[in-house]
Amino acid sequence: MNREAADNIPPDAQPDVIAPKAKPLVRFILALGNLHRRCLGFVFALIGPKISYTLTGYGARVMYWLLVPLKERSEALCGAALAGRVPEGDIPAIARQSFINRSRNLTDLMLAAHRLNQGNYERVGGKLPEPFLSCMLAAQRERRPVILVTGYYGSFDMLPIFLGYNGVKTSAVYLPHPNRGFDEYRKRIRGQSGCELIPVQSATTRLEQVLEDGGTVALVADHHASRRGIEVEFLGIPTRAMSTVGILACRHGAEVVTAGLRRVGTDFRFQFEIEDTIMPDDWKDEPNPVEWVTRRYMKGIEQLILREPAHYLWGYARWGEAHARQITSRTKPESEENTA
Repeated sequence: MNREAADNIPPDAQPDVIAPKAKPLVRFILALGNLHRRCLGFVFALIGPKISYTLTGYGARVMYWLLVPLKERSEALCGAALAGRVPEGDIPAIARQSFINRSRNLTDLMLAAHRLNQGNYERVGGKLPEPFLSCMLAAQRERRPVILVTGYYGSFDMLPIFLGYNGVKTSAVYLPHPNRGFDEYRKRIRGQSGCELIPVQSATTRLEQVLEDGGTVALVADHHASRRGIEVEFLGIPTRAMSTVGILACRHGAEVVTAGLRRVGTDFRFQFEIEDTIMPDDWKDEPNPVEWVTRRYMKGIEQLILREPAHYLWGYARWGEAHARQITSRTKPESEENTA
């Protein structure tokens, strides 16, 4: 992978900068957190999805109310991106529900550890729709490379599980969590159907290998490329998009699929949304194919979000940290700015 592609792979977890004297306390806190998570997973397995999602939703509402800076950022970014698309009065509810939906992603994984398997994944909406499933399986048999891209939309953590149960052998890029205990837990569940989980620090070489062999890779391609990238508008706001997908697609002649997975209700049910499929012939006559592929897959992610905006992670600085701060400061009431 060349320098430009490598620079656009999402950054790794923060380096270990904890003071030596504080490390025992940090380890103790992490151990308590891991114990709490294991206990919570056991409880959720007993009480079932409806009560589990209800409890998670209640806790998320309280946290959202307490985390004022996050609330302000979520509403500001949501309002800037959806201005003129939804009534202004709906913005606070969409931003709040976005935070609730994101918190329920962990509940998805906890329930999946005990309730999801090869025998029942279709009953919870985990079967890929036709003709997409047949196309993916055909590409796998014929060793045609495929890049599946999504954004911070819906239950993106569950995508590798369902792809594997559908028989689509996939190598998915993920960002390791700083808590190693939780990271192993999450990785084990997401890989339970046989998909390969590639830590982001290994992605620069592993993605090339998989695509060269005619395999399928999946990644969240919804990051602000601060150093390098392609200038685009995303939901009407200028940003820099990762060029990695376009570079890999053009180099390997890979099909690019924009898709999402959305939770439906509180019954542990899901729905696949296949937004766009880009074939190599689509860009063969384009003067700048990498830019063309990038703009098109970004447009696909946009359409996913606009269909169900409450399932997007509005608290995430999609347009860059500096731009997020600027948008948030513009939307603060004048009285708050004067007292800041």
